[in-house]
Amino acid sequence: MNCVNVLHTSDWHLGKKLYKFDRTEEHEMFLDWIVKTIADEEINILLIAGDIFDVPTPPYNAQKMFYDFIFELEKFQDLTTIVIAGNHDSPQLLNIPKYFFEKTNCYVFPTINPQMSKNEIIIEHEGLKIGIKALPYFRNYELLNLLSNREPEKFFEEYFSTWSSNTSLDSKILVSHHGFGQYAAAGSEQAIHLSGMDYIPLSWVSKYFDYCALGHIHRKQTLKTDPHIIYPGSPIPLRFSETDKKFVSLYRISHNEKKQTFKQIPEFRKLIRVQGDHANYLEKLSPVLQELQDHQLEALLEIEVKLSEPKVGIADDIRKFIHNKNIELVSFKPIFSHLTAPERAVGKLDEFDIFNMFNQYYAKIFPESEEVPTSVLNEFKQLVEEVRDENS
Repeated sequence: MNCVNVLHTSDWHLGKKLYKFDRTEEHEMFLDWIVKTIADEEINILLIAGDIFDVPTPPYNAQKMFYDFIFELEKFQDLTTIVIAGNHDSPQLLNIPKYFFEKTNCYVFPTINPQMSKNEIIIEHEGLKIGIKALPYFRNYELLNLLSNREPEKFFEEYFSTWSSNTSLDSKILVSHHGFGQYAAAGSEQAIHLSGMDYIPLSWVSKYFDYCALGHIHRKQTLKTDPHIIYPGSPIPLRFSETDKKFVSLYRISHNEKKQTFKQIPEFRKLIRVQGDHANYLEKLSPVLQELQDHQLEALLEIEVKLSEPKVGIADDIRKFIHNKNIELVSFKPIFSHLTAPERAVGKLDEFDIFNMFNQYYAKIFPESEEVPTSVLNEFKQLVEEVRDENS
């Protein structure tokens, strides 16, 4: 049966770190998996819906990873790749390789082009004609420049309904990076807004497209099934709070039907969060260690310990406990519970040196303590000296 197979992914955030921990290995494994999936699923169109990079000026290794990936796709003769910019991406940076990428059948849309026909591409395959409209991330001032005294709804109605092709299209796809409908955020996204609106209403796109390939939200979700309006989510968890499984979206188009499914991405590295108190945090951690698989990448651990007063050496105890266990502690958070601090006289900022200020802060946070424990004060002094040495 003649059909066109589409793979939709977004929010890669290449170059992302978790605290100070580099995520390159996970991203490399994901990109290898994407290449294999393109082959296995006989993908004809790859849609990358923004936030390719984590920051507008990504590190060299993140850029190289992306460029190497695009040029590897050249071996798939029947594949067309569409890339749009997200709110984390620099349009100027993505514009640099734009024309080189086209030699590998990859088309980049860094910004909205005022010329309508420049925001689309028509792909013909297996007797099917697929129209793809790109709506990359845009800022408020960019939208205002395009409106020309029109209401946003009127502008988008023209944007979504206008095609340069005079013949009918078998399927119309929107690729966009923005907030659409009543989405559920994962918590690691940056808030973005339109002038006077929190999101683009689904009614603005529903009557013009068969599939909306969205980016920006890191949690997989289907906003609508007729037409399909999909956020596939990020390919790896970007925070310890993200515990959902990760997916790409597959969309298959034939003369008779249009079908959408999700394909689960392997878990390349576990992110583990453990919560306990001063008496049981190692006990809570123990069963987690037994579940670790040696063949996986080293797991990353965040541990929160509830304390009634400061206790030195907890992080060191945790590191000793997990030694040689294929897991690394990247975040230790002491959570202090205490009574509301009574009002104390606090002088002006310029009346204190840094150690007096630390004493005042400690007294406010731990009002039941008569003074700063010597061990805590010594560690603070050592930290101050290290900072001074680095800046001297």
